Amino acid sequence: MSRPMGRRARQAEETRRDILDAALRLFAERGYAATAIADIAAEAGVAVPTVYASVGAKPLLLRGLLGTIDLEAGVPELARALGAATDPREVLRLAVRITRQVAERGSTIIKVLASAAGSEPDMAQTYAEGLAKHRAGATATVGRVAALGALSTDLSEADAVAIFTTMTDTPVYDALTGNGWSYDKCETWLFDTLAAQLLR
Repeated sequence: MSRPMGRRARQAEETRRDILDAALRLFAERGYAATAIADIAAEAGVAVPTVYASVGAKPLLLRGLLGTIDLEAGVPELARALGAATDPREVLRLAVRITRQVAERGSTIIKVLASAAGSEPDMAQTYAEGLAKHRAGATATVGRVAALGALSTDLSEADAVAIFTTMTDTPVYDALTGNGWSYDKCETWLFDTLAAQLLR
């Protein structure tokens, strides 16, 4: 049984959250390269040394933001439900829901990371790791559908992974919502389209 967080620990966590929120706002408004730690400190209402002590330099700030996406998107719970599902349509539906949640909750952070990847090798590696994680999720989903005997006979698993990875990438959600679609509409359309393409 975990012990309740003490007041000092709660204050430290609140400060960290304020700094990350400030960093995200400024990264989104000004771009990663144009945002200084001093700007983030001022936006969060803390001293510059507090930013370094609480989170760290800019790459660590961005990694801290990336670390919040899965939890805020409810990915662990959805992944557990997907792992327990035995209906291939439900497997596919939950996999699409995960990508929708990540896109909806993390699109701004992912765009900032893509921008930072162009100027910082560490961020380029982090961005590549994110793409690999997305592909790994697609591979696991297709493998599960195939194991349930429900993958279309017209597709190899590799082709099915390519289709799922491409259609559920964050820029696809950005393009659809940029044309006025809600995330609910995106999710429904992507599920229907992928089910028609991938399932027997």
